[in-house]
Amino acid sequence: MSWIVLSILVIFLFSFVRGDLTVALTETAKLSSQVKCHEEAATLIRVLRDSRTVPVAAASVNGVLKPVGEYSSRLDINLSGVFLKDVNYNDNGHYEFICRDTPERIIRLEVLVISDISASEGNTVKLPCFSVTLGEPVESVQWETKGKPVIRVERSNQMVEYGERFKDRVSLSPDWDVLGDLSLILERAQLEDQGDYFCYVLKGSKERGDPAAGRLKVHQKHIETSTTPSQNTKDSCSERRGPWWLFAIVATLVGVTCSGI
Repeated sequence: MSWIVLSILVIFLFSFVRGDLTVALTETAKLSSQVKCHEEAATLIRVLRDSRTVPVAAASVNGVLKPVGEYSSRLDINLSGVFLKDVNYNDNGHYEFICRDTPERIIRLEVLVISDISASEGNTVKLPCFSVTLGEPVESVQWETKGKPVIRVERSNQMVEYGERFKDRVSLSPDWDVLGDLSLILERAQLEDQGDYFCYVLKGSKERGDPAAGRLKVHQKHIETSTTPSQNTKDSCSERRGPWWLFAIVATLVGVTCSGI
């Protein structure tokens, strides 16, 4: 009997899909790949912190979701999924895709404010990030970009792991755990280093630093080339100076004339 109860509990807990989604301010978030239920009416709602719900999309006559209310101008629904455009900070929170009053997918949307950082190709740049480390159970700090690790530093033994392409080019401040300064120092910036960088600190769970992310733009280095004077310039200079022997003859004649006087 107990295993039946346990099975029912497991089915209840895992009957829907939970997902975490992170998106930068003003960008587009994909809330769901599913746009309709099989036979039941589909709805997409927003659950606010005070437990109130706000309708985001509802099924039309053919069962496909259509945006409603304040989301009508920002929600794009097509065969690829449900997309929320021009995300603002108030879009932070939980969204539920519901079929016949049963949540099939719960999405936690996190909106990040990304600071813009620029650097010249070949130079060193610092991407800021801070977190309280004093008296905190900090295990490690990690930076990521494009879904891949950049650097990971363990607090206990200061062991460092580098991501591909970043070995010997990235570091943290030597006393990062004393100052709470988790800023990423990137040396010899390359054009392919451009992108969004995310700062995390592991304190039992994975937390974001402050600011949580930086968008790096690397400007191409322009090489100045020296040019030699053109032939026309040389000829022009020669014409202005005149033949040297002509000046010598004139000077000699002037000298002879003066001595005769």
